[in-house]
Amino acid sequence: MLRIMLLGLLAIFAGAAAAQDSTEPPPPKASPVISVMADSLPRAGGILVFGGTRGVGLEIVKALVAKNEHVTVMARASSDTSALKAMNTTFINIVEGDALDAEKVKEAFTAAPFRAVISTLGGRGGDYKVDVEGNKNVIDATKNAGLDRFILVSALGAGDSNAVQPWYVTFAEKWFMKGYFAAKTAAEDHLKASGLDYTIVRPGLLAKLSPQPSEPSLTETTPVVLTAITRADLGKLVAATVEDKAAFKKTFAAVDAKRVGLWAAVTYK
Repeated sequence: MLRIMLLGLLAIFAGAAAAQDSTEPPPPKASPVISVMADSLPRAGGILVFGGTRGVGLEIVKALVAKNEHVTVMARASSDTSALKAMNTTFINIVEGDALDAEKVKEAFTAAPFRAVISTLGGRGGDYKVDVEGNKNVIDATKNAGLDRFILVSALGAGDSNAVQPWYVTFAEKWFMKGYFAAKTAAEDHLKASGLDYTIVRPGLLAKLSPQPSEPSLTETTPVVLTAITRADLGKLVAATVEDKAAFKKTFAAVDAKRVGLWAAVTYK
């Protein structure tokens, strides 16, 4: 036993001496692990926008790009995408698809890594199918893709906001816009039941763009007077909610303190 121990010690000493006498470079060592603060890294994933070729949706895209966000817009083959292309930026990607086609909506989520989805989908001329079915397809696809953040642009008069609208607005909704607000309400309800980190933004009338001062804001209190807001101001408000955790699971009215009451109707476009 003593002999074995002596041989083992001799082997260790011989190995150490050989290492000192060797002219070979030492074997490479693993690189040290460097700790990186999460805030110093670029934000992962872009924003997927539905209804981003015109109106409020286009203004949201402009506001996001101004914040150096990578934006993907799904648009139908028949949609006019010239305004998006005219922006001439690498921050915008356009994918073809119809929100009423659930499979195409799913495909849109494979176009790039995303961290949030925004929908301004809405029908025209009394056809509100896209308000309901289109938004449902997008909401369901967002959840199936494993994303959590969803922002829906709805309208004042949808859901519980209908009960506190001015009488003349309620009258118009009852006799002329009942289907419109029913569709907006259905989309809101589906989103709230989805479990996603949603934000619902309800604008009133959409005002003409003018040089007059504006005071746009989001409020959880539904206004009791007629209100209007420009599309550009609304787009900036919506874009600002993407990272705002204080806006999660909440519904807001989008208002402009400079455009209320009769002036709201005058500036309507």
